[in-house]
Amino acid sequence: MLLPIFPLDVVAFPGMTVPLYVFEARYRRLVRFVLEHEPKRFVIALARPKGLDADTAAIADVGTVMDVVRVEERVDGTFELLAHAQERTRVAPTEREDVPEPDGVTRPLYFTPLTPWPLERDDPNEERIAAWDALEAFRRYAATVFAFDAQEQIDANLPDDPLFQASLVCANVRVPSASRQVLLEAPSLLARFRLAQKLIEERLAAHAPVVDEAE
Repeated sequence: MLLPIFPLDVVAFPGMTVPLYVFEARYRRLVRFVLEHEPKRFVIALARPKGLDADTAAIADVGTVMDVVRVEERVDGTFELLAHAQERTRVAPTEREDVPEPDGVTRPLYFTPLTPWPLERDDPNEERIAAWDALEAFRRYAATVFAFDAQEQIDANLPDDPLFQASLVCANVRVPSASRQVLLEAPSLLARFRLAQKLIEERLAAHAPVVDEAE
């Protein structure tokens, strides 16, 4: 199965719902392709800084399979799209379709085989401990960075499944997309929790007030 690739400055984790506004001709073509096939799926992959026009290596080699939840076509031909993140997949563009844009330039739409890459799972007790540690760090982070009731919101919306707990943490820590990509590519759920906790602790240290030892 070939899936079209939507390169974005976005890293999607399992369970996330991602709203998209689709206006480029090649990605409007992506939406139409998806609507013509079952299941209605595409891949979100992190776009590297070089761009995609000349170099397919500018697409990250691990992305996320997205299921289309809702599509609305606007009168100008653009789309509002809601997609739900599923498993991660290897990304290896093997086909391209050149799509003409209104400015006369032809730009590529790439397709990749579906190659799922499931997270390795470890001892459930180790995963629970790692989840607890990461979530406690995330609660401290939320109290520092987000609204005053962020901790209550976390507890109210915390999933039961550790996989989705990790997604909640990874999606909401304010780090560059490249750091989120590292979390997506973690070999195991245990590693993802530990990497997330490390990033959170680094962010907390950056927010810590500087203490003047002379005082």
